Amino acid sequence: MQPCPSLTVLMTVYNGMPYLRESVRSVLSQDLKNFTFLVLNNGSTDGTRAFLEETEKRHSERLPRLIFIHLPENIGRTAVLNKGLSLVQTDLTAILDADDLALSGRLSAQAVFFRDHPEVDLLGSDIIYIDGNGHAARRETFPQDHDSLLNRLPLHNQFAHSACAYKTQAALDAGGYPRDVPYAQDLALWVAMLTRGCKSASLPRVLTGVRQHPAQATRDRSLLMARREDNHKLAQAMLDIPGLSDISRQAARLRSAGALYGLSRRTEALGQAWLAFRESPLGLFTNPLLLQRARLQLRRVFGSAPV
Repeated sequence: MQPCPSLTVLMTVYNGMPYLRESVRSVLSQDLKNFTFLVLNNGSTDGTRAFLEETEKRHSERLPRLIFIHLPENIGRTAVLNKGLSLVQTDLTAILDADDLALSGRLSAQAVFFRDHPEVDLLGSDIIYIDGNGHAARRETFPQDHDSLLNRLPLHNQFAHSACAYKTQAALDAGGYPRDVPYAQDLALWVAMLTRGCKSASLPRVLTGVRQHPAQATRDRSLLMARREDNHKLAQAMLDIPGLSDISRQAARLRSAGALYGLSRRTEALGQAWLAFRESPLGLFTNPLLLQRARLQLRRVFGSAPV
């Protein structure tokens, strides 16, 4: 049997306390022993550096492939992700955000899957949302096969960043995390990879706990306009993904139209809505993705589901 491909866990952190401690522990307790743990401290001003230095001292002999890098100042989320990606020297990169948890067996499950499915470039998994105290809130499941995953992208991101592993070179070939999408740089990378013909899959197992708490950028209303701009850009970019179905193209155009309307770019929004109608006139009333998108928008307003 072929050995599993080599793997690096990439984590970037800015002022990650108190959640960082639990996140790092979840990586160090994985059953996959032969991996690199690369953490970039993005100019933190809290206790992040002290905690990482103490962790490095405690585990350096047992885990010689522990690499903690401290940047003198915050260079931004996208820039630090790309810096980290450029330093990865293994076949695979597995992402864990600094407030989330890698659940038991995550790394070994993803490494084995890549070994057994060499055609796959991007791999996600089901996730469970946890609150600030680590209590489970709800599970989110995703399709397992490539066609279903890419055709649901206009609905919402099918690859939770902290649950993903990908072929390092495939991500680099796609240009890394796009710099012109400051809020949804992870989805922008997935779209870039899929547009280049990369294949995707998702494991039907909960492998990551994704934390939701008030300090997250996804909940910062001051970033609302930036999120809308990213939504428009990404919806347009999705139209170039090979194999996207007509109903998915229609959903992407309407997602773009909604974002443009929120940006007060009404004429462009009407143009996208007209193009969506032309994709499938009857689809405006029967498109299942549009119905699901509407339900997700309601959950976004009244609940906690990220879209």
